[in-house]
Amino acid sequence: MIDTTTDTALSRQTDMGYDTPVLLTERLVLRPPHEDDVEELAKIANNRQIAEMTSRMPFPYRLSDAEAFVGSCLRGEHDGYVYAITLADTGHLIGFCGLEKRTRSAGFEIGFWLGEDYWGAGYATEAANALVDQAFRSTDAEQIHAVCRTVNPRSRNVIRKCGFTFVGKDEIDSVAAGRVPVERYTLSRPAWLERKTERRRG
Repeated sequence: MIDTTTDTALSRQTDMGYDTPVLLTERLVLRPPHEDDVEELAKIANNRQIAEMTSRMPFPYRLSDAEAFVGSCLRGEHDGYVYAITLADTGHLIGFCGLEKRTRSAGFEIGFWLGEDYWGAGYATEAANALVDQAFRSTDAEQIHAVCRTVNPRSRNVIRKCGFTFVGKDEIDSVAAGRVPVERYTLSRPAWLERKTERRRG
C-alpha cells in the first residue's frame, strides 16, 4: 500500500513555482530548463527506447514536443522541480530529471532519463541521488516514491542504489507504450538520514 500521508506534508509547502535551485554533483549540473535546450532536447529525446520507459514522453519526439515541454517548465506548470541534466565540464545537455508531486504516488516522485549516448556512465544515479537529497532537504515529505517499468533494469538499479525499497507491482499508462506493468518503490526520511550517516562514516 502507498502511504498517503505525504500529501498532508506537501500541502504545507509554499508554492514552489519555478524557484528551482541549481544542484551540483561531482560531474553534473542540474539546472532549470531554458529555451536554448529545445533543439538538443528534441534530438536526444527522439528515441523509442527512452519514450517507452516513461509515462509522458511521446515517440516520435518532435521539435514541437520539446518546445511545449520547455514552455510548460518556464510557465511553472509542474508541481515540483524539473531539471535539465548537463555535464559540469561542458554544459552539454544529456537528459532530464524531476521531483514532482504525482497523483499516482500520492506524493513526491523522482523521475529521470538520459540520452542513449550517456547510458552506463553512472550519470543517472548521480542525478537521482541529488534529487533525493533535494526532496528531503527542501520539503517536509516523510516519504518519496519512484516508479520504473518491469522491463527496465537500468532504472531499477538506479532506484535501488539510491536506497529505495520495493513496494509492489502496478500498471500505468504510457503515451508511447500503452498500459504497461511497473514496479513501485519508496524511500523514507529516516532511511535517507541513515544512508547519509553511513556515507559520512565511510
